[in-house]
Amino acid sequence: MIRVEARCTSTGACCPDCTQWTEQVHSSYLRFPVDLPTAGRRAQLALRVRRFFCAASACERRTFVEQMPGLTRRHGRVTERLRQALGGRSGWPWPPGMAPASPGSWASSPAAPGRCGV
Repeated sequence: MIRVEARCTSTGACCPDCTQWTEQVHSSYLRFPVDLPTAGRRAQLALRVRRFFCAASACERRTFVEQMPGLTRRHGRVTERLRQALGGRSGWPWPPGMAPASPGSWASSPAAPGRCGV
């Protein structure tokens, strides 16, 4: 098995509701979206994602998790690459050899400062 550990290097993220940029981190955790095999070997992706506080006092969303466009979706359990290979669906049944080894927390790069527009 090939294990890839990754994290976003941006200093902050945009709130998905009000689009306000924030750099105030609430917490972080690991997500393990399932990916396609690489070089014939099972790949395990370990993403360190951060939960941020929304900086806008009028926004109803207090916290949110940074997203990594092109890699995962909100609440996603598979990578976009695997989703496309499955024909756009991400549900069960899993193709042989692609099922997750164990349940766990799953999928989420924010835009750069100044790119929070709608």
